[in-house]
Amino acid sequence: MKNLICFALLLLITTTLSAKPKWQDRYRHDRFTVADRECIVIHPEGERNGRWIVRPAFLGAFPSVDEQMLKLGFTVAYYDVTHAYANPQSKRDFESFYHEVRRRYALNDQFIIEGFSRGGFFALSYAIDHPEQIEKIYIDAPVCDLESWPSKQETKLYGEASALWQQAGSSLEEGHDYPIRHFQTIIDARIPIIVCYGDSDEIVPYEENFGRIATNYKRHIRTIRKRGCGHHPHSLDKPHRIVRFLKRR
Repeated sequence: MKNLICFALLLLITTTLSAKPKWQDRYRHDRFTVADRECIVIHPEGERNGRWIVRPAFLGAFPSVDEQMLKLGFTVAYYDVTHAYANPQSKRDFESFYHEVRRRYALNDQFIIEGFSRGGFFALSYAIDHPEQIEKIYIDAPVCDLESWPSKQETKLYGEASALWQQAGSSLEEGHDYPIRHFQTIIDARIPIIVCYGDSDEIVPYEENFGRIATNYKRHIRTIRKRGCGHHPHSLDKPHRIVRFLKRR
Protein backbone atom coordinates (compact mmCIF):
# COMPACT_ATOMS: atom_id res chain seq x y z
CA MET A 1 0.00 0.00 0.00
CA LYS A 2 2.81 2.41 0.91
CA ASN A 3 4.49 1.82 -2.47
CA LEU A 4 1.17 2.38 -4.24
CA ILE A 5 0.66 5.71 -2.47
CA CYS A 6 4.20 6.84 -3.31
CA PHE A 7 3.65 5.86 -6.95
CA ALA A 8 0.38 7.83 -7.07
CA LEU A 9 2.11 10.91 -5.64
CA LEU A 10 4.94 10.58 -8.14
CA LEU A 11 2.43 10.27 -10.99
CA LEU A 12 0.60 13.38 -9.77
CA ILE A 13 3.72 15.55 -9.63
CA THR A 14 4.97 14.21 -12.97
CA THR A 15 1.65 15.09 -14.58
CA THR A 16 1.76 18.53 -12.99
CA LEU A 17 5.26 19.19 -14.26
CA SER A 18 4.54 17.91 -17.78
CA ALA A 19 1.49 20.14 -18.20
CA LYS A 20 2.07 23.52 -19.78
CA PRO A 21 2.73 25.97 -16.91
CA LYS A 22 0.35 28.91 -16.60
CA TRP A 23 3.18 31.42 -16.61
CA GLN A 24 4.04 30.57 -20.24
CA ASP A 25 0.86 32.30 -21.37
CA ARG A 26 0.55 34.92 -18.64
CA TYR A 27 4.04 36.38 -18.37
CA ARG A 28 6.69 37.65 -20.72
CA HIS A 29 9.74 35.44 -20.36
CA ASP A 30 13.13 34.74 -21.89
CA ARG A 31 14.87 31.42 -22.45
CA PHE A 32 18.58 30.87 -22.97
CA THR A 33 21.38 28.59 -21.81
CA VAL A 34 24.41 29.03 -19.60
CA ALA A 35 26.97 26.22 -19.41
CA ASP A 36 24.59 24.05 -21.47
CA ARG A 37 21.85 24.30 -18.84
CA GLU A 38 18.40 25.82 -19.39
CA CYS A 39 17.68 29.27 -18.00
CA ILE A 40 14.26 30.93 -17.87
CA VAL A 41 13.68 34.48 -16.70
CA ILE A 42 10.06 35.50 -16.07
CA HIS A 43 9.30 39.20 -15.95
CA PRO A 44 6.87 40.71 -13.45
CA GLU A 45 3.41 41.93 -14.36
CA GLY A 46 4.18 45.58 -13.69
CA GLU A 47 7.27 47.64 -12.95
CA ARG A 48 10.31 45.59 -12.00
CA ASN A 49 11.70 46.34 -8.54
CA GLY A 50 15.16 44.83 -9.12
CA ARG A 51 14.64 41.99 -6.67
CA TRP A 52 14.60 38.39 -7.90
CA ILE A 53 13.82 34.88 -6.78
CA VAL A 54 15.47 31.82 -8.31
CA ARG A 55 14.44 28.18 -8.44
CA PRO A 56 17.15 25.61 -9.10
CA ALA A 57 14.54 22.89 -9.75
CA PHE A 58 10.89 22.23 -10.62
CA LEU A 59 9.85 25.53 -12.18
CA GLY A 60 6.06 25.78 -12.33
CA ALA A 61 5.35 23.21 -9.61
CA PHE A 62 3.27 24.57 -6.73
CA PRO A 63 3.75 28.15 -7.97
CA SER A 64 1.58 30.11 -5.52
CA VAL A 65 4.51 32.05 -4.04
CA ASP A 66 6.13 32.78 -7.41
CA GLU A 67 2.85 34.11 -8.80
CA GLN A 68 2.48 36.51 -5.88
CA MET A 69 6.08 37.67 -6.16
CA LEU A 70 5.59 38.44 -9.85
CA LYS A 71 2.62 40.62 -8.94
CA LEU A 72 4.83 42.50 -6.48
CA GLY A 73 7.45 43.37 -9.12
CA PHE A 74 9.90 40.54 -8.47
CA THR A 75 11.64 38.79 -11.35
CA VAL A 76 11.40 34.97 -11.16
CA ALA A 77 14.26 32.97 -12.65
CA TYR A 78 15.05 29.31 -13.13
CA TYR A 79 18.33 27.52 -13.70
CA ASP A 80 18.04 23.80 -14.27
CA VAL A 81 20.27 21.94 -11.83
CA THR A 82 17.41 19.63 -10.82
CA HIS A 83 19.38 16.40 -11.21
CA ALA A 84 22.81 17.75 -10.24
CA TYR A 85 22.61 17.06 -6.49
CA ALA A 86 24.69 20.19 -5.82
CA ASN A 87 27.87 18.63 -7.16
CA PRO A 88 30.72 21.18 -7.27
CA GLN A 89 30.51 21.70 -11.05
CA SER A 90 26.79 22.48 -10.89
CA LYS A 91 27.47 25.17 -8.31
CA ARG A 92 30.13 26.68 -10.56
CA ASP A 93 27.61 26.64 -13.42
CA PHE A 94 25.03 28.31 -11.21
CA GLU A 95 27.47 31.08 -10.35
CA SER A 96 27.96 31.70 -14.08
CA PHE A 97 24.17 31.89 -14.42
CA TYR A 98 24.03 34.40 -11.56
CA HIS A 99 26.50 36.74 -13.22
CA GLU A 100 24.86 36.39 -16.64
CA VAL A 101 21.36 37.18 -15.38
CA ARG A 102 22.57 40.19 -13.41
CA ARG A 103 24.43 41.46 -16.48
CA ARG A 104 21.44 41.05 -18.79
CA TYR A 105 18.75 42.47 -16.53
CA ALA A 106 20.56 44.76 -14.07
CA LEU A 107 19.06 42.98 -11.06
CA ASN A 108 20.12 43.37 -7.43
CA ASP A 109 23.38 41.87 -6.20
CA GLN A 110 21.46 39.48 -3.94
CA PHE A 111 18.57 37.16 -4.77
CA ILE A 112 16.13 34.88 -2.95
CA ILE A 113 16.84 31.22 -3.56
CA GLU A 114 13.83 28.89 -3.48
CA GLY A 115 14.16 25.11 -3.31
CA PHE A 116 11.63 22.30 -3.06
CA SER A 117 12.76 18.77 -2.16
CA ARG A 118 16.11 18.07 -3.89
CA GLY A 119 16.06 21.72 -4.95
CA GLY A 120 16.37 22.54 -1.27
CA PHE A 121 19.63 20.60 -1.09
CA PHE A 122 21.00 22.73 -3.90
CA ALA A 123 19.62 25.97 -2.46
CA LEU A 124 21.24 25.43 0.92
CA SER A 125 24.51 24.17 -0.55
CA TYR A 126 24.84 27.15 -2.88
CA ALA A 127 23.93 29.63 -0.13
CA ILE A 128 26.65 28.13 2.07
CA ASP A 129 29.24 28.59 -0.68
CA HIS A 130 28.06 32.07 -1.75
CA PRO A 131 26.31 33.75 1.20
CA GLU A 132 27.15 37.20 -0.17
CA GLN A 133 24.79 36.56 -3.11
CA ILE A 134 21.79 35.46 -1.06
CA GLU A 135 19.09 37.82 0.22
CA LYS A 136 16.81 35.14 1.71
CA ILE A 137 16.18 31.39 1.54
CA TYR A 138 12.79 29.75 1.05
CA ILE A 139 12.72 25.95 1.09
CA ASP A 140 10.03 23.29 1.36
CA ALA A 141 10.55 19.65 2.39
CA PRO A 142 14.25 20.10 1.65
CA VAL A 143 16.60 17.18 1.20
CA CYS A 144 19.52 17.88 3.54
CA ASP A 145 21.22 14.49 3.52
CA LEU A 146 21.44 12.40 0.36
CA GLU A 147 21.81 9.33 2.56
CA SER A 148 18.17 9.91 3.57
CA TRP A 149 16.99 10.56 0.00
CA PRO A 150 17.67 9.22 -2.57
CA SER A 151 19.93 6.61 -0.96
CA LYS A 152 17.28 4.80 1.09
CA GLN A 153 14.60 4.82 -1.62
CA GLU A 154 16.17 5.43 -5.02
CA THR A 155 19.52 3.65 -5.14
CA LYS A 156 19.83 4.23 -8.89
CA LEU A 157 19.52 7.99 -8.40
CA TYR A 158 22.05 7.84 -5.58
CA GLY A 159 24.47 6.10 -7.95
CA GLU A 160 23.91 8.81 -10.54
CA ALA A 161 24.51 11.49 -7.91
CA SER A 162 27.73 9.79 -6.83
CA ALA A 163 28.95 9.63 -10.44
CA LEU A 164 28.25 13.36 -10.94
CA TRP A 165 30.24 14.23 -7.84
CA GLN A 166 33.12 12.09 -9.03
CA GLN A 167 33.07 13.77 -12.44
CA ALA A 168 33.31 17.11 -10.66
CA GLY A 169 36.45 15.94 -8.86
CA SER A 170 34.88 15.33 -5.47
CA SER A 171 33.21 12.58 -3.45
CA LEU A 172 29.55 12.28 -2.55
CA GLU A 173 30.57 10.41 0.59
CA GLU A 174 32.15 13.67 1.77
CA GLY A 175 29.27 15.87 0.60
CA HIS A 176 26.09 13.88 1.22
CA ASP A 177 25.14 15.97 4.29
CA TYR A 178 26.80 19.22 3.19
CA PRO A 179 23.92 21.55 4.28
CA ILE A 180 23.80 20.03 7.75
CA ARG A 181 27.54 20.23 8.40
CA HIS A 182 27.95 23.78 7.11
CA PHE A 183 24.68 25.48 8.06
CA GLN A 184 26.50 27.73 10.52
CA THR A 185 27.74 29.72 7.51
CA ILE A 186 24.15 30.76 6.75
CA ILE A 187 23.63 31.80 10.37
CA ASP A 188 26.89 33.76 10.44
CA ALA A 189 25.84 35.58 7.26
CA ARG A 190 22.47 36.43 8.87
CA ILE A 191 20.49 35.19 5.88
CA PRO A 192 16.76 35.05 6.73
CA ILE A 193 15.35 31.59 6.08
CA ILE A 194 11.82 30.20 5.99
CA VAL A 195 11.13 26.47 5.86
CA CYS A 196 7.88 24.59 5.16
CA TYR A 197 7.56 20.91 5.85
CA GLY A 198 4.96 18.19 6.13
CA ASP A 199 5.07 16.38 9.44
CA SER A 200 3.94 13.14 7.72
CA ASP A 201 6.57 13.22 4.97
CA GLU A 202 7.84 9.66 4.42
CA ILE A 203 9.83 10.42 1.25
CA VAL A 204 12.10 13.11 2.74
CA PRO A 205 11.50 12.69 6.49
CA TYR A 206 11.91 15.98 8.31
CA GLU A 207 13.69 14.35 11.26
CA GLU A 208 16.41 12.96 8.97
CA ASN A 209 16.81 16.18 7.01
CA PHE A 210 16.08 19.76 8.05
CA GLY A 211 14.99 18.65 11.49
CA ARG A 212 18.64 17.89 12.24
CA ILE A 213 19.43 21.54 11.51
CA ALA A 214 16.42 23.03 13.27
CA THR A 215 17.36 21.29 16.51
CA ASN A 216 20.37 23.58 16.88
CA TYR A 217 19.12 26.74 15.17
CA LYS A 218 15.42 27.07 16.06
CA ARG A 219 15.56 30.73 17.01
CA HIS A 220 17.17 31.66 13.68
CA ILE A 221 14.63 29.95 11.43
CA ARG A 222 10.99 30.63 10.53
CA THR A 223 9.23 27.29 10.14
CA ILE A 224 5.77 26.37 8.89
CA ARG A 225 4.65 22.90 9.92
CA LYS A 226 1.97 21.39 7.69
CA ARG A 227 0.12 18.95 9.91
CA GLY A 228 -0.79 15.64 8.30
CA CYS A 229 0.98 16.62 5.07
CA GLY A 230 3.31 14.28 3.24
CA HIS A 231 6.05 15.27 0.83
CA HIS A 232 3.47 16.84 -1.50
CA PRO A 233 1.94 19.29 -1.95
CA HIS A 234 4.78 21.77 -1.53
CA SER A 235 4.27 25.37 -0.43
CA LEU A 236 0.86 26.74 0.59
CA ASP A 237 -2.29 27.39 -1.45
CA LYS A 238 -2.64 30.66 0.46
CA PRO A 239 0.99 31.74 0.73
CA HIS A 240 0.60 35.12 2.46
CA ARG A 241 2.86 34.11 5.39
CA ILE A 242 5.67 33.15 3.03
CA VAL A 243 5.19 36.13 0.72
CA ARG A 244 5.14 38.56 3.65
CA PHE A 245 8.42 37.07 4.91
CA LEU A 246 10.09 37.24 1.49
CA LYS A 247 9.02 40.74 0.46
CA ARG A 248 10.06 42.34 3.76
CA ARG A 249 13.30 44.30 3.49
